[in-house]
Order: sequence, then C-alpha cells, then structure tokens
Amino acid sequence: MKGFWIIIVLLLTVAAVAGQKNDANNPAQVKGNDSNDSNSGKELLNVMDVEGPNVPQGYIGGDAFNLTFAPILKEYVNQQGLVNYPKMRRFRAQLDDAIERFANLPPEVYITWSQSEKIAFWMNAYNICTLKAVIDNYPIKPSRFMLLFYPANSVMHIQGIRDKTYFMIMGIQYTLVEIERDVLLGRFEEPRVLFAISYATMSSAGLRPEPYLGKVLEKQFDEQAKNYFASPNGFRIDEASKVVYLSPIFKMYQWHEDSLLKRYGTNQLFRQFQPVDRAVLNFVKDYISPANADFLKKKEYSIEYIRYDWQLNEQPAE
Repeated sequence: MKGFWIIIVLLLTVAAVAGQKNDANNPAQVKGNDSNDSNSGKELLNVMDVEGPNVPQGYIGGDAFNLTFAPILKEYVNQQGLVNYPKMRRFRAQLDDAIERFANLPPEVYITWSQSEKIAFWMNAYNICTLKAVIDNYPIKPSRFMLLFYPANSVMHIQGIRDKTYFMIMGIQYTLVEIERDVLLGRFEEPRVLFAISYATMSSAGLRPEPYLGKVLEKQFDEQAKNYFASPNGFRIDEASKVVYLSPIFKMYQWHEDSLLKRYGTNQLFRQFQPVDRAVLNFVKDYISPANADFLKKKEYSIEYIRYDWQLNEQPAE
C-alpha cells in the first residue's frame, strides 16, 4: 500500500509540473480590467481557468480545491467584508461540509501544489475555521467580566477561540494561532497575511467575498493591503497634529512583530523610530497614496497605534 501511494504522488507531481509549464505560456487573468475586479462581485476564475486543459482527470489542483469555498463566501459575505451570521447559522451544513473538506484532503495531493496555492489554502482554512468557530457560538453570549473590556458581540467572549479550539486539517489538529503563527508566518514567512485573514472583528481585514487563489494571490494581497490602509482602522494622518496613526494589528502579537522585522526591517528609512516601527512604516508606504508615502518619508511626526475595535464583523440587522 505504501508503494502504491508513492507511485500516485510521483504521477501527481509530474502532472503538476506539466501544468505549471503550460501556465507559463498561458497565464491566467482575472476577468475584467478594473483593479478591484476580484473584490467587485464579478465571477472569479473557474476550474478550467485554474487547471488548464492538460491536467489528468480526477486530479485535485490547489486552486480547484480553493474554489470550492466560493459559494459560501459569495453568499454570506458582502462587499464591505461583513458577514451575515444569522443566515449562515441557518444553513450551517455548508460550512460543516467545508470543514470536512479540509479534514479529508490527502497530504499527498497537497504536496503537489505550488507555494502560492498552499498559502491560499491556509488563508482560506483560517478564514473558514474562524467562521465555523463563530457560528458554533452564535449568537455570542457575553461574559459579565469580559464586558468590562470588550463589546457584547465580541469574539473575545468565546473562550479559547484562537488557542484552544481545534480544527482538523489533513488529519492534524490546528488552532487558529497555530495556522497563523506557525504556518502562514512561520513556514511561509508571509506577513501580508495579517491583512488578508479575518479575526472576525471590525478592526481586522475585511473578509473577501471570494476565496484566495494561487494564480491571483499577488493581486489579492495587493487589494487587501490597499483597501485596509485606506480605512480609518488601518491608517490615517493628522497633519495638523503631526501624528501618524497605524493599525494595532502590527503589534497585536510578538510573532507579528518578528515577522515584520524579518521581511520589512530597514536602516535606510525612518531611522528616528524604533526597529519595529520602522518595519511597519516600510510596509505601509507601499500601499498608500504617493502623497501619504511622501509624508511618511519626508515629514516630522510621531506615531500612535489606533485603538482596536473588537466588535464582531457582522452585517447590520435589516
């Protein structure tokens, strides 16, 4: 039996390489030319777009797998990245099926995917598992003690949501913290995920009404960061007071700071600030307007981190 799986993995790997060569000659494009197309409600790539014509029958490619989550996100997430939790709770079987797909994915299939497909897979896993954790506790029952610190609908009232709730992925149990810290930031060293995954709060990045896909991952990362730093929860400048306000997500956890320092730490700019703040500014400057980026590089100012909004990222009641 072990020899059988080895043969299967080798065949799948050859198929994946052949598909990548085909992709190089025929790069996929997101439908439409608007820079916000993939977040504008238009149809995302379909299975033929992401697989190509030469993929063996029955093979599960990374983007084909990731696309299976599109109906859930399209149905329950609006263009502002807010979730219709009451409706999702009524039709939670769809969410349960998605969780089962993560649990049952064979590792020997996953290893044939490209790195961008794997990153997209883990970001989708994080977001879908977060939705599952909220739905399992919705409507949220606030703790009297925690109400001293958090609003009544905050996920912080769900005990252990990030570090004590386990999700089965490819036969292994993970917490949300482990997916973020150990996989996305640790294994892939990709700090841009901080503004692509949702913590189910108003201050975190908006949840996209579509899954992440390897073939358009760079475009999706770029849109997420630009949209987030265009919001008052992400970035703003008070020129009169000479204060730059930055997202608290950058300093929410030690592993956030470590990841930013490793990728964006610099001694070439912003040397009047501490190393972590320099890294944050070095990250932000590429996703804001040229005028704001010029302000960061040339003006004198102080830095303050915005107060985090822990309210649940739910759509307003109709």
